Amino acid sequence: MLAGTAGVIACGLLLAAPVVGQDAGPNRDAPKSLLPPGFDTPAPAPSAAPAPLLPGTAAPPPEAATAEQVPLLTGQPGDVTPPAFVETQTAAALPPGAPIGIIDAAGGAFAADAFIGSNGRFLAGLANRIAGPVASRWVAITLGRALASRVPGPAGIGDGDWVAARAGLLVRMGAVDPARRLIDVLPQERYTPATYRVAGEVSLAAADLAGLCPIAATGRALFDDVMWDLAWGMCAAMDGDDITAAGVIDTVRSRRGALPAFDLRLAQRVVVLAGGAGRADGINWAEEEGLTPYRYGVASAAGVTVPADRLAALGLAHAGWAVRNAALPTATRFALLRQAAVLGTLSADELASAVAALAPADASGGFAADSRAGRLRDAFTGSPQDRAEAIAAIAGDHDYGGLLEAATAAAALKPAAALAGRSDVIIAALLAAGNTRAARAWWPVAQDADDDVRVRAQALLAAGAGVAMDSGDVRAWRDAAKASPRREAMLVAALSGLGQARGLDRDGFKTISNRWTAALASAARRRAAGEVALLAATGLQGGWADVPPAHVEAIVASLMACGRVTEARLLAAEAITRSA
Repeated sequence: MLAGTAGVIACGLLLAAPVVGQDAGPNRDAPKSLLPPGFDTPAPAPSAAPAPLLPGTAAPPPEAATAEQVPLLTGQPGDVTPPAFVETQTAAALPPGAPIGIIDAAGGAFAADAFIGSNGRFLAGLANRIAGPVASRWVAITLGRALASRVPGPAGIGDGDWVAARAGLLVRMGAVDPARRLIDVLPQERYTPATYRVAGEVSLAAADLAGLCPIAATGRALFDDVMWDLAWGMCAAMDGDDITAAGVIDTVRSRRGALPAFDLRLAQRVVVLAGGAGRADGINWAEEEGLTPYRYGVASAAGVTVPADRLAALGLAHAGWAVRNAALPTATRFALLRQAAVLGTLSADELASAVAALAPADASGGFAADSRAGRLRDAFTGSPQDRAEAIAAIAGDHDYGGLLEAATAAAALKPAAALAGRSDVIIAALLAAGNTRAARAWWPVAQDADDDVRVRAQALLAAGAGVAMDSGDVRAWRDAAKASPRREAMLVAALSGLGQARGLDRDGFKTISNRWTAALASAARRRAAGEVALLAATGLQGGWADVPPAHVEAIVASLMACGRVTEARLLAAEAITRSA
């Protein structure tokens, strides 16, 4: 925190706290492409212009979870979870040429050859064109791990631009905390204009105005964007320089049309609170429509409640930002927990802990039996049968967020023959959370269940744990799951990518071959797993309903080929679970 910052605003600056499409079927004549230009057409891909940070303009459509807090609910750890981003590297101690990242091998980082033979400018271009969270939770987690790993970067790009591309994509996927940490480990003398721009975006997404202060002066010189002028003024106030702060506010006010009066009042509120003198103007959200990153970040830091119904204007990534923003109302954060977990920015353990921490209590101080927290409590207590029923109630109709919320309780439940009737739901929850070994342990139980439960479990474990499945099993699963042609095609595509589709009917989809699949195959042959993860994300933009089965096949096969077997299996299981 800058020297001279007033206590009232300092409290507002520590806000990024850890939390205590259309389905047209597989035979669509003209499927919507999820690939960037140039992969499925011969035209070269144009570079996208960066979104401005001007207050009052439309917000750009913006992971992975931290694990600093002690969970309120504990369970068995999964095989793969969102990585714990720890600050084991500092900018001051970073020698020239050293790899830049925030997780190492002990934290699950990718290997040193993650970007071997990769073209840095090409990868940065891909990253900059991914406008928001990708469809798959497990591809998002895999990509987040690759972007955060402390490994040598690709050739042909400097540290500043490579960190900017990585941090910018992380924040657009909802992973604001790792994005901020990644920016923080880069020495400022290595910043490029792209680094300054992304650092500003990250600071606003994290509601961390103090993060703007070391870069505000250079930002003003680099960009014709009034946001940087306001950052300079707010930072001057936080540093005790009221004269400079007042002068900046007056200058911006005199530039008629430079920004809406609402945005100027937000900055003026920070200046007044930081100076500790005078009375800050009230903020009336009815004056302006929409929500920009500037309004979100400055309002949060200044103690102004951001209306819950405005958050969606920030794009799909807003759930990942908001659940860690202690300035938002508890009810707002609570409502977004499942969405953040599906994005990959919360682990299953964090999700369960946050439900217990943020859920509203009843008059007795406990949780009502029919509430989310009450059902989660029941999933950890009582007889095994009662716990299994509570897990099924939380999961609903295999809702992916519900499965994640139930996963920690499922991991604490031991396989037992008496629970065979719920084994498919328990297996689905464990695989959603990445716990492949625990899921596999339920197969002997599921085999003794009725036929419908058995084949539903078999399909998930064929993908997640390599259980055998033949064409007769696929037909039985299709009938038991009432699977659409698209979902059946997704099952076959997932198993094909894993190399387990011999003898299965592939009429529901066709393997594709284009520049994107060629790039995936090339990266996989080099075992450049970081490049594979980034290319995978380019093929999964948009909602899950828009994901073609052929894309899942290509991505799963490439992850297998480059050694990311667990992630490949978890994506395959996710594809089966989430497809309609």
